[in-house]
Amino acid sequence: MEKLKCSSCGATLKVEENNEYAVCSHCGSKYKLKEDLNVNIKLDDNVKEVLNTGLGTFNHISKFMIIPIIFIIIVFVLIFVFGFMNTNKNRKIVEYNQKEIADKINKQQEAVKKDVFNFQFTNDNGTKSAFFLESTFDEIIQSNKKYDRKVLLVFNGKETSDESEIIEIKHSLDGNYEVSLNYDDEGYINKIIIDKIN
Repeated sequence: MEKLKCSSCGATLKVEENNEYAVCSHCGSKYKLKEDLNVNIKLDDNVKEVLNTGLGTFNHISKFMIIPIIFIIIVFVLIFVFGFMNTNKNRKIVEYNQKEIADKINKQQEAVKKDVFNFQFTNDNGTKSAFFLESTFDEIIQSNKKYDRKVLLVFNGKETSDESEIIEIKHSLDGNYEVSLNYDDEGYINKIIIDKIN
């Protein structure tokens, strides 16, 4: 511990019994310990040099380091902001791409369903004899049982999807017939039109 020195004459200070004041034995100067203690401690020259050199170096470093530190902080903030914006942008792109893919898959599935549905009737188009036309009537009956979509038979101008009526018409066939297919707005066959050729 360092000895307290008088700032006036440099003599050693003696602490009074109440530990509140220190008095110089040489010039009689009185110091209040709690207020004047830091001012009146005489430090060893080596300690002073270390403190001054250290503080000087710190001050020197701090003056030159403040700009790079601010620059580094700004860079980190910009990286964080751009990273967040990029993440948000990438998330939106992924969501958009997922929606696009889902829409394409739905369209492809719908196209396959339509092709499967229509395929059963595509060969029925054109001129057919009564013998070959019987299978078309069977296809209409089976399709109306299997699918929610109903195919109407239009025979000589009369429309029906009733199974018993279709069977009755099938048994009355003779000669040759012209068959044409009608499609709804979605591209599904919804009517098979059969007219007798005279």
